[in-house]
Amino acid sequence: MISTKRMRVLVICIALALALATLRAFHVQILEGPRYAAAAREQQVETRLVLGPRGAIFDRAGHLLAISQRAYIVRVNPRTITDTAAVAAALAPLLGQPADQVRWRIEAILADQRMLTPTLETTVVAYNVPPQAARQLTETLQQAGRGGLALTETWARWYPQGPTAGPTLGFINLEDAAYGGIEAYYDSRLRSSVGSRRARSRLDLITITPTQQGADLVMTLDLQLQHYVEQRLAQAIQQTGAERGTIIVMETASGAILATASWPGYDPNRGLELASSSERHLLRDPAVNEAYEPGSVLKPLTIATALDVGSVTTQTILTDTGRLVISNKLIRNAEGTAHGRVTLEDILAHSLNVPTAQIALDLGAEVFYRYLKRFGFGHPIGIDLSGEAVGVVRTPIDPAWSRADLATNSYGQGLSATPYQVINALNVIANDGMLMQPYLVKRSQTPDGEIIHRRPVQVAQVISKETARTVRQLMIAATRRAVPGATPRGYTVAGKTGTADWYLNGKKQDTTIVTYVGFLPAQRPKITILVKLDQPRTSRWAAHTAAPVFRDVAEYACHALGIPPDNL
Repeated sequence: MISTKRMRVLVICIALALALATLRAFHVQILEGPRYAAAAREQQVETRLVLGPRGAIFDRAGHLLAISQRAYIVRVNPRTITDTAAVAAALAPLLGQPADQVRWRIEAILADQRMLTPTLETTVVAYNVPPQAARQLTETLQQAGRGGLALTETWARWYPQGPTAGPTLGFINLEDAAYGGIEAYYDSRLRSSVGSRRARSRLDLITITPTQQGADLVMTLDLQLQHYVEQRLAQAIQQTGAERGTIIVMETASGAILATASWPGYDPNRGLELASSSERHLLRDPAVNEAYEPGSVLKPLTIATALDVGSVTTQTILTDTGRLVISNKLIRNAEGTAHGRVTLEDILAHSLNVPTAQIALDLGAEVFYRYLKRFGFGHPIGIDLSGEAVGVVRTPIDPAWSRADLATNSYGQGLSATPYQVINALNVIANDGMLMQPYLVKRSQTPDGEIIHRRPVQVAQVISKETARTVRQLMIAATRRAVPGATPRGYTVAGKTGTADWYLNGKKQDTTIVTYVGFLPAQRPKITILVKLDQPRTSRWAAHTAAPVFRDVAEYACHALGIPPDNL
């Protein structure tokens, strides 16, 4: 039997417990009641972020290049699917694929989800499905009494020109993230503001925060010229057997890019598909994302530097011995011959390595690399495309540098640069010594009418006007003598070939990378053009492969842009 003392202690404990419970209930229900009630109500509210359409992209004449449209993403819903064969049969016509293939895809998704490893890509059966097709799909499944699919409304990116300018435009993935090109570089302008929708149910809407469409962009590209450049590049690839190629057409005075093509390109409408396939390498644009060894197209820059500092003149005579040993490295002319006494024009006409190296060695490393940097090598040039590569230029501060680098860099070997860097540097000679910042977007406009114009940017006066005009005359004469096939009828061209060895896993191959850069009309240039072909099979020389392509593109561009002849 419990003693009176123990009974008293037990009663006191029970009383304290009840008092504490009462106090806690009072605190929760009375003092903190409103806060908990608000939290409970908030848990019943669904907040969904909402994006509006991205801004459209146009060429310089207003032709549509990219636009956002209402569409649906179709995903497999493992909770409601009952018959994979029926769902696949309804979905196959929409995808343009055999029903067996679609069924295999659906069952693979279900297996992946059972393994608790689903990803965005492995749950999606189709994306960018037009609203009408999505409605037909839903009705078909409902009539058949089958479930299994979930539809999510979204904004789909559509590129009405298909593969035209694909690598330059880039694309958008399912999460509205931009990949590559203009889409990624200008994502903050193109992307809409983020809105929201808060509701307890479909019929109990609380608040809506509106979203605003992204800004439209007007590019510098000329769609007509772009179409031709891509067609001519594809033809050149077929005719020469080259593995890849790039063509860029630049407006000399402004740095505006009028056309740019890389082969193989891709259709940005298939960008997401390519990103998850073995062909994802196609999504890189070699014009801006990859650097290469440009070769002898850089010889005019070495001569321009020497003329600008006064270490040579147009009357200078050099002795070409055909061989030169620098830091235990043998330097030879491409054809392996010596030409004896040569002028600057001879050096460009015969593309001589040895006297070019001699000029650079006489200049000295400090002067040569100071000018090379001013021409835009070894650092970003600031073009408005995502993922700009920089290239590699060794200088005397690098432990691995030697005087052999100075010699080989003078004729474009032993360093690397992007095609955009190369054309922009040669454009300095065309543009009276002024380095421009190349660009592809000339104007943006927000939905409320705010317009932002992009003005040409003069980066630096790299060489004097007199030096630039002198080098142009040398290039005109050299082109007439050595590469007459680069000149379209009625026009004067100043240009330079470039041929660099091709290496695979560090081993020199029999094929080459060829480049031709030129500008016209040569006395007062309006356009500057680069043609680059990787590993052509018909010839290892740019004069026989890249130069004819340059001629055709130059002729078409002059006619399309209304540039009058200067050599009738």
